[in-house]
Amino acid sequence: MEFEKLIKKINKHFKCDITENNRTREIVMARAAYYWIARHTTKSSLAKIGDSVGRDHASVLYSLKNFNDWLRFDEFFKADFEAFKVIILSGYKKNEMTAESLLYKYNSMLIENDILKKEIKELKRL
Repeated sequence: MEFEKLIKKINKHFKCDITENNRTREIVMARAAYYWIARHTTKSSLAKIGDSVGRDHASVLYSLKNFNDWLRFDEFFKADFEAFKVIILSGYKKNEMTAESLLYKYNSMLIENDILKKEIKELKRL
């Protein structure tokens, strides 16, 4: 997928402009979602992914490093990102599963499991 098309879809979905030179939480997290999708759907380097939004490879690396924590601690962002990911990746065919993607899916399932357990406990208290 071309960077420009992906940037437009991210901007539309998250209702912001990720190419803006701004570090508000909404833009930083939307930009991180872009980095994650670009990293997993293209074979482009971190430098090329960062250049497409006016950032360097270190910014991309930092965002990707913290991305799982953001998903874990911000349920609204996680839900928003998962919905976007389904839309984007539904048309994308990936032939092989990498160790990184398998680990990500496993961690996501653990997090979802913990959230569901907490919700069940809360419902039992009522």
